Amino acid sequence: MVGRLDYIRKKLISKRYNDVRRSNPPDFVVLGQNADLRISKPALVLRPLILSFAFSLFVGCNNQEPADSGATNPAVTDSIARDRQDSINRTLPGYVVDSILPVEEELRRFRMRIGGETISSLKGGASSRDSLVRNFLSSLQASDSAALKAMVLNAGEFAWLVYPESPYTRPPYTQAPALVWNQIENPSASGFTRLVRRLAGEKLAYAGYTCSKQSDRQGRNMIWTNCTVKVGEPGEKVRARRLFGSIIERDGQFKLVSFANEF
Repeated sequence: MVGRLDYIRKKLISKRYNDVRRSNPPDFVVLGQNADLRISKPALVLRPLILSFAFSLFVGCNNQEPADSGATNPAVTDSIARDRQDSINRTLPGYVVDSILPVEEELRRFRMRIGGETISSLKGGASSRDSLVRNFLSSLQASDSAALKAMVLNAGEFAWLVYPESPYTRPPYTQAPALVWNQIENPSASGFTRLVRRLAGEKLAYAGYTCSKQSDRQGRNMIWTNCTVKVGEPGEKVRARRLFGSIIERDGQFKLVSFANEF
């Protein structure tokens, strides 16, 4: 019973997340463009839906009559009874769910999983926002994939510098670091592929860029969202294009949050 509820919960979360991604691709759920380093609320919307659905399912299961008690294996009957009692216990006040880990433990496990040493600063970006955007365009026109990847936030920087100071470490937006990182990394990886396929090696006319006037401060991190670059492909007029997600600054170093883009 409990295993089935957990499975249904995961399917609901997956479906809701995919619906959100299709309608508004995330960059960093807390950090940025559309859903990147700005607060998005799918978790808040899902939570009552999941609880309501699970409760109705539980009530329905408990109201069902046994199919044939005489033909039921005693071991199976005992197992069903234990699962049912456990489900009842979970609805009681004060019940502690062991599978829900503290943020500190989730973060420790995530850091162990990605490996690497402790990170104290952003690396591979630029010393100003203007320089970062110009370096991005230069690397794109030169088809320099290594340089492009160096200027985007990586898992280690996220784990040590960004997530610990983000709203996702505390209610009501608490989410595990692995989930938040996946919501950044997945659209960034696909966005990078589409960006390179579309514009790498092209001679682009550059006429500046814009980001949100008001930055979002999260601890020592500053995030600018809604960034667009005014460029023109050969034979086309210059226009504002969304070529990457948000820009993050920490201690005078600037990097892209992700490659989530309009393509």
